[in-house]
Amino acid sequence: MRRTLQRATRRQREKQEDGKRIRLTQGEIVEKATELFARDGFGATSLDDIADALGVSQAALYYHVKNKEEILRHIYLSVLNASEEPLRRIATSEQPPREKLRRAIEHQVMIAADRSPAMTVFYREWSHLTGPFAHEIKSRQKSYEHYFEQIIREGQAAGQFAPNCDPKIATFGLLGMCNWLSHWYHEEGRLTPQQIADTFEYLIGSGLDVPSKWEG
Repeated sequence: MRRTLQRATRRQREKQEDGKRIRLTQGEIVEKATELFARDGFGATSLDDIADALGVSQAALYYHVKNKEEILRHIYLSVLNASEEPLRRIATSEQPPREKLRRAIEHQVMIAADRSPAMTVFYREWSHLTGPFAHEIKSRQKSYEHYFEQIIREGQAAGQFAPNCDPKIATFGLLGMCNWLSHWYHEEGRLTPQQIADTFEYLIGSGLDVPSKWEG
């Protein structure tokens, strides 16, 4: 009964008063699909579900997107685009490496603590990225990780971070610690994202500190 009403509503909304089909943008499709993916999961959401939610036919969707995987690609790229630019500005700023690291960790924690539909999909639906889309997103992810490596290498070159700490491994550990917030953080929890970021900065920053001379 519910699906019948949805389709009736969809047919009604497919045409304007003058008989012309309503206009639909790719952005509207991605936005609605993001909400459904976050609520029900990528695998459990069909293109027909997205069309019903928008009040259009599947044919209207196919005019803008080829399949669900392409929609998922747009979601991941939008998150990466929004996340990468602030990190790039931090990494290329004139601030000392230790301050850059602090700000970069804070930036990553705020991202991981974000409970918006796009971020929910970003952290939960990696397994559904396949083929060329998976390669594209992973390549962008590596570029993102590189900024953290750049900050650590810069700190090592300046004598502020321990030279025997591998930047790539340190980056993996840092991002793993920050990104795991997406699984356990709750807004009503005991600590704020800023307090968590401060704790992580202390742990990671202390681990990168140059050993005292007596420690060899």
